[in-house]
Amino acid sequence: HNAGSIIVTGGRVSTSERVQEKVKRLPKGKPLTLETFKSCGSSTSVRQAVSRLAKRGELVRVTKGVYARPKPVRHLRIAALPKPESVAKVIAKQNRELLAPHGADIARKLGLSTHVTMQNAFYTTGRTRKVPIGMGTIAFQHAPKYLIEQQGTPAGKALLALHHLGPRHVTDEMLGRMRARISCEEFRHVNKEKLPRWMRRVVETLESPLHAN
Repeated sequence: HNAGSIIVTGGRVSTSERVQEKVKRLPKGKPLTLETFKSCGSSTSVRQAVSRLAKRGELVRVTKGVYARPKPVRHLRIAALPKPESVAKVIAKQNRELLAPHGADIARKLGLSTHVTMQNAFYTTGRTRKVPIGMGTIAFQHAPKYLIEQQGTPAGKALLALHHLGPRHVTDEMLGRMRARISCEEFRHVNKEKLPRWMRRVVETLESPLHAN
């Protein structure tokens, strides 16, 4: 029977109702994937239920396979989309990819470059691609796993910046700026095994106290 909006089939709550109840408990504006509702029913019925909620406006489709509970913007009639970084993390997790900040952003923060990326860009162990989100895009650029895995240290972040800059753009002045921000001790902990030859030479220069000013 049908009791208001609750659909009961054979004494059990339907997938649609389970999804709807779960959505009500989710924070507004946080990106999610269909994986969030896997305990609610079969993948087909979950997809249908989510699609219905999106049509009703209870969920917003951020990009393919990514949704969010709408978060109203004060004084405006539109809902705020989740931050690109949080969407990128959800997409990466969904595809079992590792994600890292883009080298251009790190280079700028380290004072090695003034280049500003015009879009939201990230390094990934997955394939290079652009994902539409709202009025813009998120750019995923493939980078080697051995670099992305070292992003948790200051020297590891510097490697990502070097990867972006490339050997032709690395100058003595730039190395001086790196030394001023990151100690030679940090560079000694870098796993140099898989680094390209030019990057290995840069790390060897930066890890040597003989070159420290």
